[in-house]
This record gives sequence, C-alpha cells and structure tokens, in this order.
Amino acid sequence: MRNLLKLPVLALGLSLGMAALPIAHSEMDEGMVVLMKDVLNSADPEKMPWKRYNSVPYGMRIVMMYGDPSLPGPFIFRARMVSGYRLPAHRHPDERNVTVLKGTYWSGTGEKLDRMKMTEFPVGSMYVTKANVPHFAWAQTEVVIQEMGTGPDAGITYVNPDDDPRPQ
Repeated sequence: MRNLLKLPVLALGLSLGMAALPIAHSEMDEGMVVLMKDVLNSADPEKMPWKRYNSVPYGMRIVMMYGDPSLPGPFIFRARMVSGYRLPAHRHPDERNVTVLKGTYWSGTGEKLDRMKMTEFPVGSMYVTKANVPHFAWAQTEVVIQEMGTGPDAGITYVNPDDDPRPQ
C-alpha cells in the first residue's frame, strides 16, 4: 500500500521536473542564449525592457536584442508600434534589414510620407533600405518589426527637422 501512495508523488515530481527541463535548457545552451520567448516577450524582461526613445515619435517602443549601435559591428532591435503609428521621412547612415513579425506594416522611400508610394509588408515580409535613403512608415495595425543595422550608428535623421521629436 505504501508503494501505491508513493507512485502519484513520484509521477508528480517527474512531471514537474520534465516541465522545467525545456525552460532551463532554453535559457542557455552551449554557446547559445535565448533573447526572446516570442514576438513581444524577452527571455529576461529585467535586462531587455521595451523602452520609449525620444528620437522617434510617441507610440513606438524598442528593445535592443543584440549589439550596441554606438559601437562598430552589427546590432538588432525590435520596434513595437501602435495601430495608426506614422514615422516621418528619415534616413540612417547604414543599410537596414527589416523583418515584419506582427501586424501590417507599410513603408516607402522619399522625402515626405506619402501613402501612395508605400508598399504593404505583411507578417513574414523582409526588406532592405539602403544607407542614407530617405524612407517613411505607417503601422496599419499594431506592428512589431525586427531591424538590423551596422554600427557605429549616428541614429535617425529626419528629412524635415520639424518632424524630429527630440528637444531642440
């Protein structure tokens, strides 16, 4: 009878141990670190918080995934935009690779935001914007993109200085 009582306790212990194994294993594996659990949730929200940056209009939050834009080398970040978000015409000194992870994202090239010049990029789309090419964007729905560039990065420069949300 005592062995029969131990069986459910043993089964529960094994189940909990097996459930914890993928979590512990996914956090750090030989030479690999998990950064994001999914599109919006970082593996360690204390170290990788979504932040508001004053260099972009209100409504965008960014989480740095990899690297440091101020240093030489590659960097990756994710940007989350609210539905209806508009990013005025701007440029970057480096080439940018963008992947749409969530929502419907529109982007185009030119000196002024013009919806007639935009291309729709649904989830899974990827595109490249060449260095110093003025471009703009609009989030039709809530959008999450992943963007990769190469530092050192001088940041974002708006075509029209009046579009720059940073304090003057």
